[in-house]
Amino acid sequence: MRRRTLAALRLATDPGARRTKTEEASGGPDGGARSGDEAVVEQLRAENAQLRQALDSRPVIDQARGILMAHASCTAEQAWDILRQTSQRTNTKVYEVAGEVVASATGAVASGPVRAQLQAAVERHRAARRKSG
Repeated sequence: MRRRTLAALRLATDPGARRTKTEEASGGPDGGARSGDEAVVEQLRAENAQLRQALDSRPVIDQARGILMAHASCTAEQAWDILRQTSQRTNTKVYEVAGEVVASATGAVASGPVRAQLQAAVERHRAARRKSG
C-alpha cells in the first residue's frame, strides 16, 4: 500500500506527468497512461474508504472484546476468536457482531442467529479451557 501511495504522490507532484489541456482534450500522446493513473487513484480511494471503516469500527470491536473477556473469562485473543467465529458462522461483519455484543451489554437483545452463535462460541471456548485446564 505504501508503494502505491508514494507512486500516486510522485505522480501528483511530478511536473513531467502533467499534461496540457489540449493534450487532455485530444487524448494526447499518453491517453493510455491517463486511464491507468485514474485506475490507481480510484484504487487508492477505495483503500482509503476501507481504512476509514476499519478505524471507525475499531472502538466497538474493542468494547465487545472487553465485554467478552469479562463475561467468558478469556483473553483478548480468545475474545477476538469468539467474535470472528460468530461473524463467519452468521455471515455477518465482525463490527456488526461486536455492535450486538455491546448493545446486549446495555440490555438490548441480539438477533437470534448472532445470539445463538455467540453462545456456542463461548461454550466452545469454555470446553477447550476445561480440557486444557
